[in-house]
Formats: sequence, C-alpha cells, structure tokens
Amino acid sequence: MMSIKLFPAEYGDCIMLSIGKENQYNILIDGGLSKTYQKYIKSEIQHIREKRQKIGLLVCTHMDNDHICGLIQVLKETNPDFIDNIWYNGFFQIVNSPFYSQKENCFTDRDNKILDEIISQGVVSDSEQEIGINEGTSLGVLIEESKIPLNLVVEGRAICSELVENRYEIATNIFITVLGPSKNNIIELENHWKKDMVSRNYMFRVSDKIKLTEAFEYQIERIKSIYTNESFKICENEDLTKYIGDLSERDESIVNRSSISFILEYNKRKYLFLGDTVIDNTILKNIENVVGFEYRFSAIKLPHHGSRYNITHDFISRYSADEYYCLTNSIKYGHPDLEVLATILCKDSKFKKLIFNYPIDKAYFLNKEEWKEKYNYEVIIGDGKSIVERIFE
Repeated sequence: MMSIKLFPAEYGDCIMLSIGKENQYNILIDGGLSKTYQKYIKSEIQHIREKRQKIGLLVCTHMDNDHICGLIQVLKETNPDFIDNIWYNGFFQIVNSPFYSQKENCFTDRDNKILDEIISQGVVSDSEQEIGINEGTSLGVLIEESKIPLNLVVEGRAICSELVENRYEIATNIFITVLGPSKNNIIELENHWKKDMVSRNYMFRVSDKIKLTEAFEYQIERIKSIYTNESFKICENEDLTKYIGDLSERDESIVNRSSISFILEYNKRKYLFLGDTVIDNTILKNIENVVGFEYRFSAIKLPHHGSRYNITHDFISRYSADEYYCLTNSIKYGHPDLEVLATILCKDSKFKKLIFNYPIDKAYFLNKEEWKEKYNYEVIIGDGKSIVERIFE
C-alpha cells in the first residue's frame, strides 16, 4: 500500500508518502510555508511517532520559500534521530571548493561584511511578502548542526541525474530514479552565485561554513522569475479544446531548473514527482531511459503547480497518469494555467482524475458534467483546510 498526502501549503508544495503496510517507510517532500508545519506537518509527525516510525527520507527539492520554510520548522522542532536521511542541494553541493577554501588575507574582513549584509536582509517573509529578517537559521545551517546524513547516496555531493545510480533502492522494494537536476543545472546556479558575488566586490576569502551556507541560501531564495498573465481566461467557451495553449514559453528560473525531480517505484507502480522543474529534453530523455518513449504513471505531481512555463506538449503526449496533482491555492501566481489542464484533459483519452488540494475557480470550471463525460475525467477538489489523501493498494 502507498499513501500520498497532499498538504494544503497555500502556493507551496508539501507531500508525505507512507509506503508499505506494517513498518511503513515515510518520505516528506518539501515543507511548504512556516505555517504549513504548524497546521499540518507537526501533527503528522506526531502520528508517525505514535506508530514508532520515522521519516526515512526528507527531500527539499530546491531553495524556494514555498518549499523550504516548513522544513526549517521541522528541523528546529524535531529530534535529529527521527529523520534518517536528507536530500538537499545547498551551498557545499552547488559551489566548488576553490570558492570557499582560500586562505584569509586583506580581503577577508570586507568579504565578511558583504556576507553579514546579505544575512541581515534575511529572506522574503511568507506572511507579509516583504523582505525581512528570517526568524531562524537557514535550512542548510540546521542540517549541518543536526548531523542528519545529507545526500548519503552520493557521499554528500549534489543530488543530480548523472551522479545518483539509476533506480536506486532507498528501502526494501522502494526505488527512486533521479531525473533532475542535471550537472549543468547545478553549474548554472553556481555561476549565477559567483556573478552576483563578484558584482558585490566579493573576493571569495571566507571559509566560515555557517556564514557561507546562510548567506548563499538567502541569496538564492530571493531569485524570482517574472511571469506574465496567461492568455486564456475562464469564459463561457463551450469547447474545452479552445483552452489548449501552445506551451512554448519556458521558465527561465535557474532555481526551478535546479529542482530535484524523480520517479518513485513501489509494488509495480510508478509515480512522477516533478517539484518545480522545467520539462526539457534532458528530463524527457531521463524519463525515457526508465519507462520508454511513452508510459502511464499511477500519479504525476504537475511541475510548478501546473504552470505553462514548466511543461510541454511533447511531455503531455508521451507521459500520462491515472491521477494528476495540482497543488496550490492559486492566489500568489495564479497557478495552475488553464491551458495546461485543458491540454492534459483533452490529450489523455483514458480515464483520469485531476486532484486539487484547494477549492480554486479553475477546478470548479473544469468540473462540468458534459466535459467530464466527453473527455473521460473526474475532478476531486479539496477544501483547502484538510489534507487530501490518495491511497494505492
């Protein structure tokens, strides 16, 4: 048995997988916002403890507030021995050692002041949407202090498709195949950091692990892409195919492209968890290497909350699912994009379920009996207050 719990994390992601019947293996994927922990993750952790289980694997897909803040609270309030393993690409996984292992010299004090200034600005607050000092330390610092094994599968290096062994067995009969990021995605993020630091006249003469980790994470979290409004709006159009878009524009966020994405396999079923990744030829090739040119998954977590910038017609035509997960309250960025959902519903001729964890307008718009019958789908809409749970026997 496999349980997939989709937490209401506002515009963020937070998913708990519990795999097996008796001694379940639990995987927490992202943590949403800080309030996601208080409202949902905390009680779920208590429930796992009561069953005398642990979190076998905690995955932070990438450095973004709506994925990372809840995990910061998890590490602050949870005993380290409750978590067996963490996957996370932080400063020391992304930046090469020559940029933090130089000897101190006359530039060190100036470099320290630059890092102190970055840290003092903190991160974007998940409640006020303004820049403010983070109430705690960064996730990377907390991982370092907790001594929880980090990226053990690659001996502490970056989790990326080239380094993790294909179909890696994380627990008995539970396999993960990493699809992204690629090494190039990691290098791209490192280059962005170096360019930004050079523009600040930073001379790479600090070796303080805690300070470097905290400053790096705060910098990366502030990188945001600019999104234009989608071209299709809800109207009285009677034909769902009229909402299909060309899906040709791409998400240019280097942070989203660095997102950890993977196929999880258990009990002859495969599930696709895409984080905020950008579907490109590399991701498609990595999927093809595992399941072939076309395949139907048991479930697909849509990338970046169903954004049209992160998915392509080629992907939708080749890889379908019994269930599609669209996780967002649609408030901050207007996700999901209707043209993505219309393309999936019209192109996938088999019966499928579209799962929303919030009662958003686009979910109700698609919940038309004539469309559901014609295009062979069902819409399941969460109330935005309760965890939506999906069970696979």
